[in-house]
Order: sequence, then structure tokens, then C-alpha cells
Amino acid sequence: MTPTRIDVFRIPTRISFGRGVALTVATPLQQVGAKRVLVVTDKGVRNAGLVTPIEERLRDAGFVYEVYDEVVPDPGVGEVQRCYERAREMGADTFVAVGGGSAIDTAKMAATLLTNGGTVLDYVGIDRVPKPAAPVVAIPTTAGTGAEITINSVIADPAQNKKLVIISANATALYALEDPEMTRTCPPFVTAITGMDTLVHAIESFVCKNAYPMTQALCLEAIREVGRSLAAAVKDGADMEAREGMMRSVVSASLAFSNTRLGNVHAMALPLGGWCHVAHGTAVAVLLPHVMDFNRTAAPEAYAIVGEALGAKKDPQAAVKRVFALNEEVGIKPKLSAYGVTEDAIPSMSKDAMQSGNILVNPRETKLDDIEALYRAAF
Repeated sequence: MTPTRIDVFRIPTRISFGRGVALTVATPLQQVGAKRVLVVTDKGVRNAGLVTPIEERLRDAGFVYEVYDEVVPDPGVGEVQRCYERAREMGADTFVAVGGGSAIDTAKMAATLLTNGGTVLDYVGIDRVPKPAAPVVAIPTTAGTGAEITINSVIADPAQNKKLVIISANATALYALEDPEMTRTCPPFVTAITGMDTLVHAIESFVCKNAYPMTQALCLEAIREVGRSLAAAVKDGADMEAREGMMRSVVSASLAFSNTRLGNVHAMALPLGGWCHVAHGTAVAVLLPHVMDFNRTAAPEAYAIVGEALGAKKDPQAAVKRVFALNEEVGIKPKLSAYGVTEDAIPSMSKDAMQSGNILVNPRETKLDDIEALYRAAF
């Protein structure tokens, strides 16, 4: 008998979780036989002192290493190329990424180019990377993007006003060291938008057409944890219980959505970054309640469960209201216009959003007119 559906769950990344686990960075490097290591980060993370203890561990273990701190927000094809060239110049065989999604995606794609050649543009799409990337040990300093775990990388292409998505188990980090202590100095607004990104991952994965019981269990755990921990982490960055809760939610949500895809929120967020340079976390946070309101009639029971997991009533409308309230509570403005989005960009963004595979798994069938209406509602 032919099965009607086959659910595949893959976790290419080896995950270590706990306070202080970042300081074990030498162990995974030794396990892969690393000799020359490029540490990929940005100046803000380096100036915050988060790279210093990593460097100490690399020196103590006898690795040759250099620090590349030129990562920028929303890195583009050119920025990845520069990181790759730096790695090639120093003869790096391994990468350590310390930072948020931008640093980790830059390292993942530079490591991909090191073993596969070409440019980022050669690997856009699903499973187009033929050989495994050079080993990457990812140490996130935000609790949000999940870049350290997922098989997705997002790289900007300014020439097309687009963000490109590379989805491949061969272009992912080999190790993720999930250390809540590394998020302690994350600023409140960055904590808020990256935390909302995790909530979006969990909700979209939970309600999408590809969801199944294993992924939904992970999503619900992430949703509950965000509901308990995000506002507290934003209010007091030194609240390590909240920081740890948010890091746990990232792991759960990332494992889920890597195996299901997402929905309209992510389909619409990438064009906002490409055309209007809105930070990804900001874009998804503002869009989320509007897309939930659009979708709730197509998946009322699922959204009711989301509402309950967030601490509201078991009701789809209550879930929408709770997300609007959570955005306000953590300091995210309710309209895209507050973040530099202009109405004239909506037609172009809508056409780009419709090209995303996430539209196909959204719980409610979506047309171009629907996407335009959602952008205008959030505008």
C-alpha cells in the first residue's frame, strides 16, 4: 500500500544547550580536526566582549585563528564573498560564528563556498548545494533567528531588491552551542524582535499544511515559552531564567520549522527586507497578527490552541489579540510605516512574496490581492 504522506524529520546540526556551553568551543573543533579557524562576527558583538572568551579558548587549545568582524545586518552576496575570501587567504578549514543570524548565515555560506566554489547565487533554492560546507560551530548571541540550527540561510541581493533563500542540509552549521549567557547583553529591542521571530516560526510551523504531531509538539512548547519569557527578557536582560526560556524556545521552534516550512508572514517579510530594508524580526512581528487574522477561519482549532498556549482564551480571535498586545508590551510599533515602509513598494513586494514556497503551505489559500491587502492592513 502506498502511503499518502511521508513526514521526514532531519537535524543535521549537533546541538549543545546550557549556561556556559559556549566556552566548550574547542571540543567540537577538535572533533572535526580543525587546524585553522576563522571567527566570524560583527563589531557590535566583538565590542560587547562576547568574542574575547571564545578567543581565549581557541588560544588555549592551540588553534591558529583570525577574527573577521566585518559582518553587517542583512548581509549581501558581496559580504559573503568577502568573508569567504578572508577564509581562503588564511587557509581556514573551519569557522566559528559568534553573533545573530547575520553572522551565522554569513559563516554558513562562506563555509559553503569554501568546499563548493562559485557564489551564493549558484545555490539559491532547495537542496542545490552538492557538497557539505566546511565545519561551522555557531554560537548565537540572540534568541530568535534559529540560523544556528536551521537548514535555511538568507542572503540579500541588492541588485534585485531581494533576499535570497538557500535551503540545504549541506549548508548548515555542524554544531550549535546554545548558551543563554551569550544573550545577556542583547539590547531590549533586539531581544524583542528576535524573540518575536521565534514566535512567528512556532506559530507558522504549527498551523501550516506541512505540520504533523512531532513538529506541532515542538511548536507548542516554543509558543508557551515565548509567552512566559519574552517580556521578562526584554524588561531585564539579566533575568537568566527568561533568557534561558527564550533560548529553549528557539531550539524547539527551529527544529520544527526546519522540517515543515512556514507561511505568509515569512513570504511577506523577505520582500520588506529587500525593498524597504526593514529588519527581519521587525517585519515578521508587525505582520504576524494580521496574517493570523487572515488565516484563523481556515484553521480555527489550531489558532485556538495557539491562543491558549500564549496564556489567552482558547479562541482564535483571542490569539490574534494576544499577539497585538505582546508586540505593544515589548515595544514594537504596530505599523510598517513606522519603520520606513512606503506604500508605493507594496505592489512589487506583493509580487515577490507570491514567489515564496511558504505561500503554498499557508493554511489559507492566498492570492496576490490577499497579500496586497495584508500589506496595506499592516501599513
